[in-house]
Amino acid sequence: MRKYYLEDGSKILVDDSKPIGSGGEGSVFKLAKNPNILVKVYNDRALMRMPDIEPKIKAMVSKKPALLEYNGLTIIAWPSYVIYDEQKKFVGYLMRRVQAKNQLSHVITPGLQAKKFPNITWYDRLVIAINLAKVMSFLHKNDTVIGDINTSDFFVYPAFEIGVVDTDSFQVSSEQRLFHCKVFTPDYTPPEVIEAKKRTTQEVKRIPNHDNYGLAILIFQILMMGVHPFSARIKGILGFDGNAINYNMENEIFPYFTKNSNIIPPKNAMPFSFFPKHLQDLFIRAFEKNTNVINRPTADEWVNGLRKVKDNIKKCKRHKAHYYPNHFQKCPICAKEQTKDYDYLLEHFKTISKKYVKYETSDKPIIVDENHSYDETLVSKSYTLKNSKKLAIFFHPKMIEKYHLDQRIEVHVALKSYQKMKQYFLPPEDIIYDSGKTRVIGYVSPAREPLYKLQNFFKNNRLGKLKITEKTKWIVARNIASMFSVLEKYETHIEINQIFVDKNLNVFVPDVVLMGTPDQKFKSMSFQKEEYLPQEYYLMLKYQAYQREIQAQIDLEKEKERKRLEAIRQKDLDLIKSPFEKEKEKKQKALEEKEAKVIELKPEKEVIDFEFEKSHDALIEKEPEEEKVEVPLKFESFDINSKQSIRFTLAVIIFMILNDEHPFRGTYKLAHKNISFFVENNYFIHKGFVPGAEIIERSKLIETFPNYYQKTLKNALYLKDPLKIHRPSPSEWHGVLSKMIFESKKCDTNEYHFYHQSMTKCPHCYTKEPKDHEQVRRFVRENKRGIIHHMIFANKILNYSTLAGILLGVLYVVNRYSFSNLDQMLSDINFLDKIETLKNFIRYDDIIGFFRNLFNGLKNLYDSIFGGA
Repeated sequence: MRKYYLEDGSKILVDDSKPIGSGGEGSVFKLAKNPNILVKVYNDRALMRMPDIEPKIKAMVSKKPALLEYNGLTIIAWPSYVIYDEQKKFVGYLMRRVQAKNQLSHVITPGLQAKKFPNITWYDRLVIAINLAKVMSFLHKNDTVIGDINTSDFFVYPAFEIGVVDTDSFQVSSEQRLFHCKVFTPDYTPPEVIEAKKRTTQEVKRIPNHDNYGLAILIFQILMMGVHPFSARIKGILGFDGNAINYNMENEIFPYFTKNSNIIPPKNAMPFSFFPKHLQDLFIRAFEKNTNVINRPTADEWVNGLRKVKDNIKKCKRHKAHYYPNHFQKCPICAKEQTKDYDYLLEHFKTISKKYVKYETSDKPIIVDENHSYDETLVSKSYTLKNSKKLAIFFHPKMIEKYHLDQRIEVHVALKSYQKMKQYFLPPEDIIYDSGKTRVIGYVSPAREPLYKLQNFFKNNRLGKLKITEKTKWIVARNIASMFSVLEKYETHIEINQIFVDKNLNVFVPDVVLMGTPDQKFKSMSFQKEEYLPQEYYLMLKYQAYQREIQAQIDLEKEKERKRLEAIRQKDLDLIKSPFEKEKEKKQKALEEKEAKVIELKPEKEVIDFEFEKSHDALIEKEPEEEKVEVPLKFESFDINSKQSIRFTLAVIIFMILNDEHPFRGTYKLAHKNISFFVENNYFIHKGFVPGAEIIERSKLIETFPNYYQKTLKNALYLKDPLKIHRPSPSEWHGVLSKMIFESKKCDTNEYHFYHQSMTKCPHCYTKEPKDHEQVRRFVRENKRGIIHHMIFANKILNYSTLAGILLGVLYVVNRYSFSNLDQMLSDINFLDKIETLKNFIRYDDIIGFFRNLFNGLKNLYDSIFGGA
């Protein structure tokens, strides 16, 4: 037995014969007279290493949470009293004992679970997960952060209540200071904390959001029968069956929700579709890479989400110990017991999952078919409703708080936004809430065709699985011009990544939630703002910079005037000072000069004959020239929703559709420049308009398009007079594109190639290197109808006429002379050499090829008409 003392001097006896547990900090013993009370005694090394442990324990004792026991069970082993040794030296604290014998790891680890909890069901796992979240929620509400989350600090009672130990490592605060959590377990610590630990030696202030990360991992492991959420198979990085937990956590790669096809969950995992959609959303919010980490689900959100599953759980008819979520029609756990092949289960779960899930709305509940998504946009995913053609639009979890989508959609529904533009915008009809109606998760939308992202046109020239032609792009561009006629009328600005197309080539803006609200409470969202800013924006910036410079000069003049007046005032003060005061100041100044050490750099005795040469200009005194300040044009404001800005955006989008790139993405003097550089300097970088500027290689040249398209594009992208801006209207673009569609020609050799009739040959077929702009321009000069094309055609006619004249001359000579004299004459004049020279001059081979192709073409035409008869 060993004696210890409480703060009031009371003596306690501790059974130190056999500690209950020992570690690097110290040991835990039972109280002699009450085994349900424990004493933690720190060793000397721990006390030296943790100088602030005594004030921390005292702060915790004075700040006991209300929930320490529940139905006679200890829930939180919180310090209750501070204990001292006989010299009144701090040695540890006294706490209640958590009577549970099994750690949370005995539930999570399959081998230990089979021994400690052999009859545990998935329903019991839900209860454990809910109770764990409840305990953590209670701690967070009491201004406490666990910090070091791990499976050994949580104990599970037989009825699945949760007990917490090692509370002295928690982060707590008192009125005077904050006591940090100085330890962490990498497998349960968020990446931002680990990154901060690497950057600095100072302790990181933990927040409940850090605990939310570890809580989500524990809940995932409990419900997934021990599988860590970041465990995965990674092809080509750590081996096909490699354990990639650390790699995935560091790079924030959630294997169940990643676009990287090389990263897949382990074979012993349940498919992610085992969880209902609302649980999937919670896990995605917790683990997906996101700069807005505040969006992780709280402990209360987990309680509500898990309780919703528990209240609607289904029991297997074949196996009484099998419980599973109610979105399945058959027991998925039975399928899991039959095979551990993840890939098979992934497909099998699609066949046995329930098709309809109930959601709350502001009006009445709706039933949503969640088995297959209808389509996906920038911030949402769509599903169909049961017995209705309407759609349920669910926001991506990480987007809701980041862009305030819940508040934006409520305003749109209340004000009935964009009702006058239904052909392009699908106004929301109702709001969808989570189970407790505490959170907006989406909205109900009118029926429409499945949509495809317009930007996919540039990547693979496909509309879904269908390959599209150049003419299809022209039609889509014309439809966008029609949409912009409406947008211009209502002063609404959009970007290309917000535009989607259905299979009939109709254009839509499905994410109405990103648009500005009529009451101006929310502005339109912008994701690619720099790419759609016209010259007026940069003119405004120049004018604002000029104004700031002028204001700085005015302030400088004011400061000079202030100093001048101050000098005059000081001079006046000197005049009214008494002679004695002046004499006193003079003596003080002389004394200071005398005390100051004078350092002089005297020249050497030897005089060196050295003198710099002076230029002729230096001999002439010049008056300094006044620096000319360029006065920029007066642009005091800029509105992205103005008519001319919308027209500029339309021109950019049309160019990106038809030419596969941004019209201002290029090089200047062989150096790549930003889009803003060309727009700010008003450089039209096409057709050699600006010396040294060239469009980027992967862009199609505008020279392959008709002249009226080139002229309209230049009028839209280049400002002739910034004071009189008049860009082509959407209706003008509609007329240009309609004319191009009408005058388009289909290539004879490739059914996907369309080109304008001004070209005599298909530029897509005959251009071997489309990225070689000089080769393309050479092809255009030779094959585009115009002055040059007519000159080349006239040259061919002249060649044909010359050949015909020569043939007539040969016939005349043959008829005039006999064969014996003819041979001698031909030999005398070197006729054969001259014939070869003539052939080369008149391009004889090209002429023969032309007639041969003409003959073959006529023959093919004859065969196609008469069937070769």
